[in-house]
Amino acid sequence: MRESRFEDLAEQVYRALREMILTGELVPGQKLVQEALSERLGVSRTPLLAAFSKLEKELLVELVPRRGAYVKRLSPLELLHLYDVRLRLEPLGAAEAARNLDAAGRAELEKAFSAYRDCVTDRDAARVRVADFEFHGILMRLSRNSILDRILSSFAIVLASNQRGLMKPMEKSLAEHEALVEAILRGDEGRAESIMHAHLAEARDAAAALAAGAAGPAAGGI
Repeated sequence: MRESRFEDLAEQVYRALREMILTGELVPGQKLVQEALSERLGVSRTPLLAAFSKLEKELLVELVPRRGAYVKRLSPLELLHLYDVRLRLEPLGAAEAARNLDAAGRAELEKAFSAYRDCVTDRDAARVRVADFEFHGILMRLSRNSILDRILSSFAIVLASNQRGLMKPMEKSLAEHEALVEAILRGDEGRAESIMHAHLAEARDAAAALAAGAAGPAAGGI
């Protein structure tokens, strides 16, 4: 019974830290000070360390020997690689969501889009980032492809916390989300897949430019 309570507590701490990373309260590169977090969350170090370990597996935390835990900061190349994965998998998820949408899924999708639109209307950048994460997550769940959903759920939050100016203007993203929702509600798999690909490709190209700039000119190159 004691072990079960510890697992529940560790899960609560994990979810709290994950939310703090998503909202930007904890930023990439920031050291996770155990004493401060233990006091704030009202827990001992044991569930905190368990949460760190789980977050490390999701690329959200980096454990550095003899230095401690840090919010993971992706290198430009890692950022590009994650966008490459996302660009290939999320269009598939959008197509499958269009194929498998039912009445309950329709209501969930419309609710998520409405929440995102409200954040854009309020021009609240922090809430837009969270709403965007939730919108894409719901789309992947609506695909009814549990493997795809599990793979992308971690990638999406890692990217959300490491975007470094890669987010496009709110209004442009809103228009693309609206077109995507319309395609899915019509059950148009091909259109949904195409829109999702175009929606992500711009950020992927920006990540590629960032990676190229970080790498610099190749030795002996033109």
